[in-house]
Amino acid sequence: MTSSQPSSYKQGYHHAVTANHKIRTAELDGAFLLPYLKPHFHILDVGCGPGSITTSFAKYVLEGSVIGVDLSDEIIDQAKEHLNSHDPRPSNVKFEVGNVVEGLQQFQDGTFDVVFCNQTLLHIPEPVKALKEMRRVCKKGGLVACREGIWPFRYYPELPGFAVFLKFFWLFIHGPPTNSSPSSSSAPAAWSDTILGSGPYPSNHRSGSYVHVWARQAGFDPAKIKKGAGVHTLATPEERKFLAGVMVGRIEQAGHREKFLDLGATKEEVDEMVRAWREWEEDVDGWVANVNSEVVCWN
Repeated sequence: MTSSQPSSYKQGYHHAVTANHKIRTAELDGAFLLPYLKPHFHILDVGCGPGSITTSFAKYVLEGSVIGVDLSDEIIDQAKEHLNSHDPRPSNVKFEVGNVVEGLQQFQDGTFDVVFCNQTLLHIPEPVKALKEMRRVCKKGGLVACREGIWPFRYYPELPGFAVFLKFFWLFIHGPPTNSSPSSSSAPAAWSDTILGSGPYPSNHRSGSYVHVWARQAGFDPAKIKKGAGVHTLATPEERKFLAGVMVGRIEQAGHREKFLDLGATKEEVDEMVRAWREWEEDVDGWVANVNSEVVCWN
């Protein structure tokens, strides 16, 4: 099934990709928002993916509702499958196609008490425009809450294949840097340090560390923006096995190998990525940490 609306999301909706998204929950990925929820609230989850966070919000707003929107019929179908797999099935959750950048025309101004997104703005070339639309559909006095990853993730052991993976994963999601600095005007290998975080970020860098700035630019009062951060760590044998399996599955099953090759990676470099994930999985000291900004904006 094809996407219903234009998308800047590059990773696709193969189950090897969304398997990692399906383990996300309100308790983990939306924990910073839970203290503000009230039973009668109506929540909009923007970029809901396969719907695991959306559905897990349901128990916190039993007198209200939760709606998840995303760009593609394909991923909305996965979200509906996830919802229907619950027994009992929450009656206050639904999913529909929606494009936050083009406009959520199906919703009037001030419809929701809470508008939420998780790992969504990073994939949108115009995050300020998206936040303006999220603010529009949020009630006065309501909340817009965003959780976004801060690039790059941190890992041990420091395997060469991970450095290669980070470079080409960046290219895959965002494309080449657009600034005119010397480090970005040459071949990708010359600006890999920028991508990996040891140099200045390129001008098209979309990192969670900027979300509060985007929110201010979208019209939120800086005095009503609460800035925070959280860390998600995977380190147990079970966690390493799961994540390595997901990442190798993306490369070998979801077409990411071909994407990396198209972006200039060699076959040997892609093979090195796969070996790194497998080596990391077996390393008793293996560890990955993702730092995420957690921003709550009062409308």
